Amino acid sequence: MNMIEQLNISPVKLLTDKSENFGQPADRFVSQMKLNDFHAQPQGFLNGGATLAFCEITSGMASNQLLTDGFFAVGQTVNANHLQPKKAEGIVNAYGQLLRKGRHTHVWEIRVTDESEQLIAQVTVVNAIVPKK
Repeated sequence: MNMIEQLNISPVKLLTDKSENFGQPADRFVSQMKLNDFHAQPQGFLNGGATLAFCEITSGMASNQLLTDGFFAVGQTVNANHLQPKKAEGIVNAYGQLLRKGRHTHVWEIRVTDESEQLIAQVTVVNAIVPKK
């Protein structure tokens, strides 16, 4: 079982500002993570490390969908502000916005919300773009 399966992360869906315009490059993504005891810290709340892993994994998946063959994304920097505690049950959503799509880095800003869209965390992920060898 890989980390994506262990964390119960749904596939990343890339979005554009104008989804009906097929010529627009994707610059946003959404994903969900179903929570259970695996995601909990000892007091039963969502573990901050699970939130960080969720954001790094989903931003990496999104970056990889934007890249051409011969390159892939790896997490370089993750910075988070945990804003609201959440019990480790139900789901959390990740809404990612691509802030910078460079040749060597992608910078994503991710809003993590609960079922009622209350902001749980704000996370910034920098992915390094590296060549496949």
